[in-house]
Amino acid sequence: MEYTAHNLEYAVSVFYNGEQEDRAQAHAWLTVAQRVPEAWNFVWELLQPNKGTEIQFYAATTLHTKILRCWNEVPPESYAELKEKLLQSVIAYSKGPKIVTNRLCISLAAFILQQGSADVAEILRPLSTVENTSLLLEVLTVIPEEYNSMTMGTAMRSKNRAALNQASSMVLADMLRYLGTVYNDYSTASPSEETVHAWTCAANCVASWITLGGEDAVDSATTLPERAPLCCALLTVVRVLCRWNEAMSDTALEACEACLSAVRAAGTAGYASRHQGAAAALIADLAALGEPLLEANNQPNSLNEELLTAVITCCVAVGECHARTLVQAVDQPGEHTQGALRMLQLLLKAQRAPGHYPVHETRSNLLFSLWYTLQDEILNMASSTQRINTEWENYFAQLLLTLVKKSEMPAESALSKDDQELLRCYRQDIADIVMYCFSVLGESSWSYVENAYNAAESDLQRESALHVFLALADAAPPDRTVPALAELLMHALDLAADPSNLDTRVLHTALDCLGAYASWLSSVQSPQSALLGQKCMRAAGMALPRCPAPAALALRKLCVDCYVPAAELVADIVHVAQSASSTTDAWTRRQLMSAAGAALAACEPADSGPLLAGLAQRLLRDLSAQVRSGGKCGAAECVALLSALRNRPAMAYTLFRTLLPALRLMPDKPDLVQPMFEILKNTLSALMGETVLIVNDLEKLITAGFDTAPCPAGLDVIKFVSLFTGRVWAGAPSVLRAGVVASARAVTPADSAPAGAAPRPPACPAPDLAEELFALLSALTKKQPVIIDWIEDLLPDLVNLACNCVRLWEAGAAGAACGWLGALAHRRPLALQASAPALTHTVLRCIGGATPRNQMDPLAELLLALNRAQWEDGAGGLAAWLRDSLAHADFPTQHATDAHKQKFITAVLREKSSKRRLLESVQEFSLVCRGLIGTEYARQAIASRQMIA
Repeated sequence: MEYTAHNLEYAVSVFYNGEQEDRAQAHAWLTVAQRVPEAWNFVWELLQPNKGTEIQFYAATTLHTKILRCWNEVPPESYAELKEKLLQSVIAYSKGPKIVTNRLCISLAAFILQQGSADVAEILRPLSTVENTSLLLEVLTVIPEEYNSMTMGTAMRSKNRAALNQASSMVLADMLRYLGTVYNDYSTASPSEETVHAWTCAANCVASWITLGGEDAVDSATTLPERAPLCCALLTVVRVLCRWNEAMSDTALEACEACLSAVRAAGTAGYASRHQGAAAALIADLAALGEPLLEANNQPNSLNEELLTAVITCCVAVGECHARTLVQAVDQPGEHTQGALRMLQLLLKAQRAPGHYPVHETRSNLLFSLWYTLQDEILNMASSTQRINTEWENYFAQLLLTLVKKSEMPAESALSKDDQELLRCYRQDIADIVMYCFSVLGESSWSYVENAYNAAESDLQRESALHVFLALADAAPPDRTVPALAELLMHALDLAADPSNLDTRVLHTALDCLGAYASWLSSVQSPQSALLGQKCMRAAGMALPRCPAPAALALRKLCVDCYVPAAELVADIVHVAQSASSTTDAWTRRQLMSAAGAALAACEPADSGPLLAGLAQRLLRDLSAQVRSGGKCGAAECVALLSALRNRPAMAYTLFRTLLPALRLMPDKPDLVQPMFEILKNTLSALMGETVLIVNDLEKLITAGFDTAPCPAGLDVIKFVSLFTGRVWAGAPSVLRAGVVASARAVTPADSAPAGAAPRPPACPAPDLAEELFALLSALTKKQPVIIDWIEDLLPDLVNLACNCVRLWEAGAAGAACGWLGALAHRRPLALQASAPALTHTVLRCIGGATPRNQMDPLAELLLALNRAQWEDGAGGLAAWLRDSLAHADFPTQHATDAHKQKFITAVLREKSSKRRLLESVQEFSLVCRGLIGTEYARQAIASRQMIA
């Protein structure tokens, strides 16, 4: 279909109004139309005023696309004509539609940037009239935004940046002039809608130009003192609008948000933190603005919640940027101290927003990042003075009590699923902030939390105190008792043990506290701590019927850490684990089994033997039932128990012998092979040096399992057996051979042509298994090279398989293949020599674009290994293989010139020690081959590598 105006209008109509399939086809055709040379002509026809809005918008979007992507199609002598047409179109659409006007303004901005931003003032002169003020402001606003997002070469970006920096001061001065009307007398009448709109546009323009280069740009054309008059005018706009709008209208709110956003940019851009005097003045001005606003609107479900959010966001951003100024103002009293103290009180009040988050307010979460920055600065300052100012202890004590209050959960009926997730994240953030408070307050933190618990009037308030207590668990001092900590732990214990307490939320937190402080209990070696640990275990056991999963987790943690009381209660703990019904969820059963294993491991053999026998018989029945009927109980519980017995090989051996009849039935079920190998892996981890006791049974189980369904866990077992029994057990080679052969057969890609022959990547049927297979071969090659002799005859096929897998798109499998081939090049280069030329060709193809860019790391490591390898004389080595492969025209791609190839070869052959330097060369050559060199992506990628280096 021809690219005529009529056809384009029809396609746009189909795109907006047609059926789904027709819309997709129309979208594809319209996208292609944006790139054809005829688009420079039909856009003007489609921009006629009599066309529909959708058609006009498509034309404006096409114009923007052409300027961005097809600028080379415009001859220099046509620049003036294109500029005039752009200006005429912008002016013609000054009254809307808004989306068309905006897109045309962006197109004009792109035109300016394509010319290096030269003569910006001259180009925009036709928009300097009063009636076109809004258009001028919009174009000025989008120029920095387009610069930040537009892809351009490094030289063009530098040219634009220099020109825009030069223009920045003039633009900001003009914006200050537009904002100057805020100082008019508005005591008797509110500002007009037109005036408020002008303020909004000017504020947006200010924010755009100050953030030129992105919000994280470190350089700026103006300094914070130079921006102070702008900040003053912007804050005055907010005061004027708040005076006349008790409940903010949409227009006034938009203006306030724009002004506060501009103040945030002005207060933090560039090296603003270097100007402490101007920063302190801005902090005082913000505090003076925020105090009355928060006083008037600080209630649940405030009508001006969005305004408060904008004010707090601005205060937090400025506070984070100027944290050192805030801390110094408090630590070294002076002229700026009062403003800093007012700001801190404002921030604390904002953190104490009344009501529950996120039901009644959505602003208290905005301050979390500030507290981290402040405490970090406080500790840095204190490191030089060896003490923390008591003012900060007072502020962070208030903050800690505030966090206890804000942790309180609302009634569950008031929360939707989305709100529940927001609250979960919010409480996790509070837990992080609690540790910042501990950094300042130290062990007195537990005293403040205990006071809050004792003052609580409801279970949910007590739960919130326990939530903060839980957050302090990692800070508990080892080897000694803190009275307030012990008291809080007793409170949690009482709540968990109370049979009348049926509130699962309170129970959950109380039980989490018992588990979290288990390691602290074990570190305090005293009769009192042992008794307290025993009480905690009993409380967790009593809570199992009411809150199974948290109680089981707490019991496991207590049994693992507090082995003395666990040994005393072993019979009860084993009984609980043995009595867990099949209706209990699998995760809970595993926790209980781990708890029983930890308790058994803490006992003397005479006490644990009968208990283990009963538990093993129960597991045998469950495992046999799982084999017969496919039930869910059995294998996972066996793994949990064996994992807990890791330091007791005799008990693990007894358990394995008991389970053996059921294990022998598992290899016949493909879906049970993986669970069987998990059991074997944990058995071997527990037996360690005693593995020889079960090798005959292992051989039968491993061979049968791989005959049925090779899996990654099975290869883990083979690796363990090979490394620990290879020198003493004659059956180890046959086990290794069986596993490797079966796995190699299962992972052989559908495209098994020789490496380098196929242009497309092969499809691996089991990438996880392939990754584990090559990880096994790599571990054996590096740690016990003699073991590779067991499969000497398989090496050619395995090498060929690995060469094919290098081309996989699955990063794990491809990386593992590269890792093994590199290890083979180091340990046994002769085994790899015949395939090395084809492997080099494959590596170059992958670097050139046959695999994703995120796989360059293992490829670079493989090249380094090939370069270091000691090849036989006459083989040529990596130098010859690189030159032979790269001698072909258009290889790896047509983008790589002879100069690029020679530079790459030189860099690879020169580097035999530093993987980092070789990786840089590989990544650069990959960008060349993919046609990305010189693009914005390449510039950013190279810059990030240089920064890391």
